[in-house]
Amino acid sequence: MIAFATAITSTTVYAEIALPGIERAAESDSVILTRSGYDSIQQPYNEMMDEAASLPGLEALVLLHQDLELLDDSLPRRVREVFADPRVGLTGPLGGCISKPHCWLWPDVAYGTVDPQAGRGPVVGSEEVDAVDGALLVLAPWAVRGLRFGEGLSELFHGYDVDIGLRVGVRGGKVICHDLPCHHRREIKDDYEGQQLAGIALARMWDPTLRPEAWIPAFQS
Repeated sequence: MIAFATAITSTTVYAEIALPGIERAAESDSVILTRSGYDSIQQPYNEMMDEAASLPGLEALVLLHQDLELLDDSLPRRVREVFADPRVGLTGPLGGCISKPHCWLWPDVAYGTVDPQAGRGPVVGSEEVDAVDGALLVLAPWAVRGLRFGEGLSELFHGYDVDIGLRVGVRGGKVICHDLPCHHRREIKDDYEGQQLAGIALARMWDPTLRPEAWIPAFQS
């Protein structure tokens, strides 16, 4: 059974964009979860993961933005193909290889920027990556039951997708960029400052050398 979950700030946008796509992709036993009225995306996502973790027969949890449209009914089949590898914990349609956390502190590098030294651009298709874009995140059951989004980023919109990708990796799992037909119907806004702040927060969470306090697991919430 595949569950779908959305954090809603506008019921109109959700009803016009995300919900029709969910209904297009959903199967007869699919469960649709929603949360409204939050100031962050991490808390509603974590609550819906708690709920999904107890669903019998869960095969995947699809977390999608309210303005993300699923274009056809192929998502369940494509997700099952990816999760046939039990090590895969997360998949999405757009991903990349990210810079080392300490690099996110540099003024000309935003968090999640594809590592220029790796010589690779954003990945679209099917390939192992470090993180996938947060507009559409599909989590395997083991990730739903064992991982949560770090709420230390809750004041910043950005970074939660990189954070959950790193959490999958630190558990020995894989993040796979895979073709999942969708369209993100958002208004593009420049928020370079917000990305920089998220990069600083992520770097301090994930690189112990950047934190002056006694060493603690860098991936804790």
